[in-house]
Parts: sequence; structure tokens; C-alpha cells
Amino acid sequence: MRIRALLGVIALTTVACGPGGVEERAPFALESIDTIRAPLADDPPHGNPGPVVSGPIWEGFATTHGQEPTLAAYAHGPLEVFATPDTEEPMTVLDEATILGTATVLGVVTAPEDGWAEVMLPIRPNGSTGWIRADEVSFYVVDSEIVVDLTAHELIYLVDGVEILRTDVGIGGEYTETPTGRFFVTDSVTMANPDSPWGPHALGLSARSETITEFNGGDGIIGIHGTNNPSSIGDSVSLGCVRLPNEMITLLHEMVPLGTRVEIRA
Repeated sequence: MRIRALLGVIALTTVACGPGGVEERAPFALESIDTIRAPLADDPPHGNPGPVVSGPIWEGFATTHGQEPTLAAYAHGPLEVFATPDTEEPMTVLDEATILGTATVLGVVTAPEDGWAEVMLPIRPNGSTGWIRADEVSFYVVDSEIVVDLTAHELIYLVDGVEILRTDVGIGGEYTETPTGRFFVTDSVTMANPDSPWGPHALGLSARSETITEFNGGDGIIGIHGTNNPSSIGDSVSLGCVRLPNEMITLLHEMVPLGTRVEIRA
């Protein structure tokens, strides 16, 4: 197994996955979650735990960073999402917190302009976007990215384009494939039982399974998590989630901000 981590470079909602192929053990239970890692340097005024801030706020950042910044946004309350800025009625309304109690975070597609911002949405179908009012969220910069190569069964974590961590992974099986596309991290949680099928930690993604539409009360949300079956790393056996060695998911849980972009490649 190839596991490489460069340390010192920087200081789920319900997921559709399990310990084996399509024959799974007990489904993921919300009560198995102990804590949610999503603090802000300063608690937001609305009282949500908020996302981890990995860089300066938007104002002025583009002139100093040297690269096109990647923005994320977290909601100040229930968030109306519109098909276009000119649409009168919202296409959906997102709760201000996820099912795990984390402040709702969205990936930003384009910088806010004229009071609106286009955002990536954690809904079906994968790749959905919508428009939100800029004054109903707070923007922050995320300079990290996760790349999952399904063919190589490999995950890479980068910050400012610099590789921080690389590890072999387990992925979805023949009939429950891991979806490809561009997504973002919505949650980072610690499991009450570190020996659970999801290991000690899990990252929830905006990705949804294309074959499982409901899983233990959730809508087939794809996650990145540990495992109590390390022999499955490197295989295609999950229900769509990405499995990591427990020491690797622990590092990611400690380093990855909410809103981090995730690219899953075939």
C-alpha cells in the first residue's frame, strides 16, 4: 500500500457506504457521531459552528494571492436558492445547518457581483448550481483541494497546489460506483465508535450516489471515511464512498476545511 504524508506543511451527513460490497452491515447511524469539527476562529453572530477558515476573507484577496481564489460561503440562516437572479420564487431553500448540525457551506462558482453569487449545491442531480443573495452568507477563501483518481484507487490532498498527502483508497463497486465530477466538503465528523465501518472520522461531500437514492434516512450522500476493514483499501467494494486507512482520514479530518473542493476522476 502506498501511503505518503507531508506533515508540518500546514499546522456526513448520512453516507451511502459500508464495510463490504452490496451486502452491508448495520447502516450508518446518526447517533454514532460524537463531535463535529467545524469551528470558526471567531464564532459567527448567528451562533452556528461555522466552517474552518483557511484564508483571508474575499475583499482584497485576489490582488495578493497570485492565483484565482476559490471561495466558499456559509449561511446565516435558512438560505433561498434561485435558478437565476431574476427568478421570483426560489428553486429550493437550504436549512442553515446540515443534518449533522454543521453550518451549511456551499462552494462558490463565481465571485459575488451585484448582490448575487452562483454556488454549487449539495443536492441531486450532481453538478447542480443555483444563485443566492450575497448578504445572506459569509464568504471565505479555501486554498485546498482533494483529488480522487478512481482508476488508480488513489486520493491526493493539496494546499495551494502543493501535495500534502497521498494514499490508496477503496471505492464503489461495479453496481454502486463512486460518482465522478467536482464537489465540495460539507461536513467533517468524528465517529463515537472508531472501530465502526466508517473508521474514526468521515468527510461528507456534496456528491450523491447515482444508484442509491436513500440510505438510512439520507439521500445517498457520498463520503470520504475510514474503515474497520483495511484489507478493502485498493479495491472496488463500497457502496460509493471513498475509504481511507484510518490514519489518513484522521489527518484529513484535522486539516481539511469545509468547502474544500473535491474532484473525483474516472
